[in-house]
Amino acid sequence: MFKKSVGILVYYWPPCGGSGVQRWLRFSNNLCELGWDVHVFTFDNPQSPIKDKSLLKLINPKIKISKIKGFEVPLFLKNNSKEESYTFKSSSFIEYFKTIVRELFFFPDTRKFLIQPSTKHIIKYIKKNKIKYLITSGPPHSMHYIGYYIKRKIQIKWITDFRDPWTNFFQNRMINRFKFTFKRHLHSESKILNNCDSVFMASKSLNILRKKSKKYLYIPSGFDEFIESNNHKKFRILYSGSMKFIQNPEKLWIVLDEMLNSHIDFKKSLEVLLIGSIDKKILMSKNFLKIKKYCSLYPYLSKEKLDYEISISQLLLVSSVNMPKVNDVITGKFFHYLSSRKKILGFANKGSDLENIIRNTNSGKCFDYDTTQELKEFIQNCFNNYSDKISNDRKFCKKYLSTRITKDIENHLLSI
Repeated sequence: MFKKSVGILVYYWPPCGGSGVQRWLRFSNNLCELGWDVHVFTFDNPQSPIKDKSLLKLINPKIKISKIKGFEVPLFLKNNSKEESYTFKSSSFIEYFKTIVRELFFFPDTRKFLIQPSTKHIIKYIKKNKIKYLITSGPPHSMHYIGYYIKRKIQIKWITDFRDPWTNFFQNRMINRFKFTFKRHLHSESKILNNCDSVFMASKSLNILRKKSKKYLYIPSGFDEFIESNNHKKFRILYSGSMKFIQNPEKLWIVLDEMLNSHIDFKKSLEVLLIGSIDKKILMSKNFLKIKKYCSLYPYLSKEKLDYEISISQLLLVSSVNMPKVNDVITGKFFHYLSSRKKILGFANKGSDLENIIRNTNSGKCFDYDTTQELKEFIQNCFNNYSDKISNDRKFCKKYLSTRITKDIENHLLSI
């Protein structure tokens, strides 16, 4: 009898926190419920800036977890969003030096030293447990290199999961400064895509993956359960996740300042909650400083606490990347927002995946980074509804329930 068995290699796994962790936590749980024998490969002590022990309670006890030991590069050589503000010249020089060291000596990323021990560990484990499928999730893209070497040595159906782009990812464009590095990443990306059996994409517009891979499937991160609404005495705008300077929704700060100065009721009611690592350049920018006293900042909240804060908010802010031709980034927190009935306020390039999914789900409104008047009208309309005690809540979107998405994953695996 055919045994539905799958190995899933992820660098981030509970107690690591963040939306990237929850993607395969959800799908692994759902695959177990569909009768799959699920084996998760992860690491003894992954260097994650976010910890959320509450996620440990969500792991299906049927999942078999195998932890791999290996050398980890010291944290000071890795990207640290708290240090990326470049506020001072000294820190700017240090960050520049770190990026050059990473670019020249750590390829494809700082987890390169995990490739060899992981390959050896997983091959031995797969042979012992007779696993048919292996899914590698990146970034970090070293995880895909592990899958590549395993595929070369044993018979396995190997699927790569791209939560983010590789060569075209905006962070790679910012970090990698040499042409030969870009070519090296491009070559490696092609090698991975040409040798895997299939590709999962977290964004529809990852066209390069479609062109290079025979089989692919769009796998949005989705969500597990709905967040019910609760009452709150303030008109709250909530943001969750890291926000780099290139994600700065500057027009939002400008519009809020204008409304605060012209609308006494708005001034009494506004509350902005920012949860996560916010770039210091944003926090020190003149437009943000004008509304700073209406803002509260928290470094991180557990999923359970975040769910409650979402439930009492009026608008949920998501901001993509303000760079030309970057249209393929949909953060995991968007789907977390989608699990509520709250309206989503998005910022992204015109024609981006984020704009399209907000429109198609009728979950709110997305603006480009230069729009002011329409943005102001949207916020004003939402505030008017709040003042008149008319709910801004929308219908639940069931299309992106993780249980539905996991059935697509199952059907795709069985077709390979």
